[in-house]
Amino acid sequence: VKQEKKYDLIVCGGGHAGVEASLIAAKLGSSVLMITLDKQAVGRMSCNPAIGGLAKGQIVKEIDVLGGIMGLATDASGLQFKILNRAKGKSVWSPRAQVDKREYEKFVSSRINKNIAVFEGEVVDLKIKFDRVVGVVLRDKSVLKSRCVILTCGTFLGGLIHIGQKKIRAGRMGESGAEGITESLVSLGFKSSRLKTGTPPRLDKKTIDWKKTVVVYGDKEPLPFSYRTKHFDPPALPCHTIQTNTASKNIIENNIFESPMYSGDVGGVGPRYCPSIEDKISRFPHHDSHTLFLEPEWRM
Repeated sequence: VKQEKKYDLIVCGGGHAGVEASLIAAKLGSSVLMITLDKQAVGRMSCNPAIGGLAKGQIVKEIDVLGGIMGLATDASGLQFKILNRAKGKSVWSPRAQVDKREYEKFVSSRINKNIAVFEGEVVDLKIKFDRVVGVVLRDKSVLKSRCVILTCGTFLGGLIHIGQKKIRAGRMGESGAEGITESLVSLGFKSSRLKTGTPPRLDKKTIDWKKTVVVYGDKEPLPFSYRTKHFDPPALPCHTIQTNTASKNIIENNIFESPMYSGDVGGVGPRYCPSIEDKISRFPHHDSHTLFLEPEWRM
């Protein structure tokens, strides 16, 4: 990247939001500089490799109508497609797809075109002049100039990962977080607070007794997310469910103090419709069995 060049837009972050902002701005004719901690991680999916679901599926459709890439990337990398809430009225139907996270990342990265410069670095401050943002300051003190800046930092701002009682400073597993930009925003009058997300464990499929699971298929006639998808023939890989028992319930109850949500390390309330297994056991102690979902991260 040429530091003497002034860009129309600097996008800080290369995740879902950063990619959408960069591509749309470039499509509209703006010169775009995307700054990310890792060039190889542009478009990488964190947490559960699924797109859509209740409330979220409609957002993906809206992004697609506005010219975004998420729907197209999902259709190109999807492993299973399903409309949720079919038993209810059409107004609450919601599309969901289990995707191959490796293929999703490849698809998105391949669409970063020549109008988008990608620079590997860490933004620690905003450059302000006459009450206007005119660029960003990097960790090495260098300044990159632009007409405007979009922050799409996701989980990386002062990111902290909890694994039981262990704490790791990171944006996501295996990747460092972004330190400094939060303090910069606070000094400019912004308020800072925390959001949390619970990430399910990754299991080696060889360690699972698949005979004890229930196969869950997607729709027989799957529908694509994007209105622009021309060829759509997903592999229709199954997911699986399995039930916990009293033995697993007792193990979790006896060790729930290890969970950050119950040890006091993490505040807030867990999700209503997709609670963790320890949350299920705590909130519904009268149930001896709960459903666990086993979902592929990529083609096996």
